[in-house]
Amino acid sequence: MFSQTKKKDSLKEEAIKAVNLYKKNFKEILPAQTLQGEDLERLNSHSVADALRYFSGVQIKDYGGMGGLKTVNIRSLGSQHVGVFYDGIQLGNAQNGLVDLGKYSLDDLEEISLYNGQKSEIFQPAKDFGSSGSIYLQPRTPVFKGAGKTNLVVRAKSASIDLFNPSFRLEQKISKRVSASFSAEFMQSDGIYRFRYAKKYPDGQQAYDTIAKRRDSDIKAKRFETSLNGTVNNGSWNIRGYGYISDRGMPAPIVNSRFNGRGARLSDENYFIQANLRKSFFQNWKPS
Repeated sequence: MFSQTKKKDSLKEEAIKAVNLYKKNFKEILPAQTLQGEDLERLNSHSVADALRYFSGVQIKDYGGMGGLKTVNIRSLGSQHVGVFYDGIQLGNAQNGLVDLGKYSLDDLEEISLYNGQKSEIFQPAKDFGSSGSIYLQPRTPVFKGAGKTNLVVRAKSASIDLFNPSFRLEQKISKRVSASFSAEFMQSDGIYRFRYAKKYPDGQQAYDTIAKRRDSDIKAKRFETSLNGTVNNGSWNIRGYGYISDRGMPAPIVNSRFNGRGARLSDENYFIQANLRKSFFQNWKPS
């Protein structure tokens, strides 16, 4: 009954403020497969090669042992046609043309992206367009919570093949706009593991059954990385240094019960320093 009661409403005219909506007119032609943030940390993987196993359309090739090469084959086009980019720099190997993804740790990575081709951006180096598939590794940028100024992460891994793998990462907030980070990792293993080797005669009788040891699969590697990050008005800058030194062995095949075949040795010394600056000078124009 009370709903039938009419009440007079008063309206007050006010000017409604305009709301501007901006949208980036960008659409990827081929969406990427991405692992980042907490999802990447929960994998508990040792290297980039271990994390790439969770992507579809990828074949991981492991050439044996802790020190063996670990390469990626995308869409069966060969590992030589896969471009690997670390913070915008394309990685390479002058020895055999293959990029060993086993030597890049996940401790300092913020995101891993896999593209069938390359990114759908206009401004890219010509090297990006020369690969049938591309893997982009984005290093971690320091993030400080609350009033904290220091982040420290220390890890240590061990395994049954005499593996010793300590690492740490230190992040320091220098000022309101400048932060620095430093990380280092050491990996050592003799790579000796036991396996069962048996042989039978054509009539099915057991010839011998023995326990052998696989050798020449050792590794000793050191990695260090440092970066200086900062922000400016409508932009950011970054300076990064990277180094990797390793000496490792790759075991030889067992032929005619010869267990002590001489394997191969692989030594690496990789260094690079790079800097980048990104700044917007106009409201409607941004760098890419």
